[in-house]
Amino acid sequence: MTKPSPLSDPGIVADPYPVYARLARREPVHWDEGLNAWAVMKYADCAAALKDPRLKAERMEEVLEVKFPGEPLPPDDIYHRFTKNVMMYTDPPLHDALRRSTQSGFTRAAHEHYGQVIERVAADLVASVPGGTREIDAVAAFAAELPVRSAVSAFGVPEEDLAFVIPCVETLMTYWSGPQDQPVELGRLLELLTDLHTYALELIEGERGKVLPDTVIARLAAAQDGLTETTPEQTVHQLVLLFIALFAPTTPGSLSSGMLSFARNPDQIARFLAEPACVENTANEVFRHNASNQFTWRVATTDLDVGGVRIGKGQSLALFLGAANRDSEVFERPDVFDLGRPNSARHLSFGQGVHACLGRQIAGLQLKWFFVALLRRFPAVRPAGEPVWNQNLEFRSLRSLPLSLR
Repeated sequence: MTKPSPLSDPGIVADPYPVYARLARREPVHWDEGLNAWAVMKYADCAAALKDPRLKAERMEEVLEVKFPGEPLPPDDIYHRFTKNVMMYTDPPLHDALRRSTQSGFTRAAHEHYGQVIERVAADLVASVPGGTREIDAVAAFAAELPVRSAVSAFGVPEEDLAFVIPCVETLMTYWSGPQDQPVELGRLLELLTDLHTYALELIEGERGKVLPDTVIARLAAAQDGLTETTPEQTVHQLVLLFIALFAPTTPGSLSSGMLSFARNPDQIARFLAEPACVENTANEVFRHNASNQFTWRVATTDLDVGGVRIGKGQSLALFLGAANRDSEVFERPDVFDLGRPNSARHLSFGQGVHACLGRQIAGLQLKWFFVALLRRFPAVRPAGEPVWNQNLEFRSLRSLPLSLR
């Protein structure tokens, strides 16, 4: 049970998939000392676990003990008040009530509007590249920029407040660093979490920057007076979670890894430009081929079996979605980037069941419209050097991606 796992080696971040494949064959469910959790590698096991009510999403006390052992926090600390009152880390019935409280921001009509906004934002971003540019760092120019512009135009984060919100989130995200030591002290993380809550409350009360109309935040704010299942404090917690999700490395990770996949597979660029069905499948295949969120957590509420291995009550599981998305028993030639793949949408990158990510459709719209804009203007993008990956397996993303724009 104390056998070290190669998943704890930061050297695998650039290409973890060969390691995943070996583990899926030999130890599809095994104990990872660095995560203090059972690592689950197979698609069937991960998919079943995501929907198993015996595995709870309310897990942040256990994660706190792994990240900062021997540093418990009182029940009324901001950490517990936040994590016990947002959708991602709660279970039914509270989870369901919190999810219903956000429905006004994610209706069909709202998504149609967001799609139009994101299409325009993506087109403007690609058009901003000066004519004659031959080479570019696609992370700085595109992958890091599109989510920020979308956060303002589609989600409603005031542009004048970005200089405050983004650094807060970037530091907070180091808490989810995978099987690595924490680079920032717990006290600093709690201070930033408090600052974000103060900001969210002031934003709702109209004391901070102006929220654009028809955005996610504007719709959520307008619906507050009609809420009966949740409290104003829970609305603030939900808004903080939205900030963290918006400026986490997940969408930049998907955008940058998608550009890398296209640059390395020019035949798929040709298919994208020629086949409308491939355009519609691009986001799903990018999410499947190189998931940014490589694993997610659950905690066992009782003794149970996962993949033939006995999991004890109270033990944590790390469900490796990135490994599941490359499972050869589900996806034919799983390591191949294929826009014509008939079952790309079966990827697990946004979870399944009641905790399926609420923002998955908007993330898909960002990828679709970005690649429409990029590949129409630059149909011959190619690698111009070696990509550099950030050393975070949990939220895997590129730090630099040199691309030729010939």
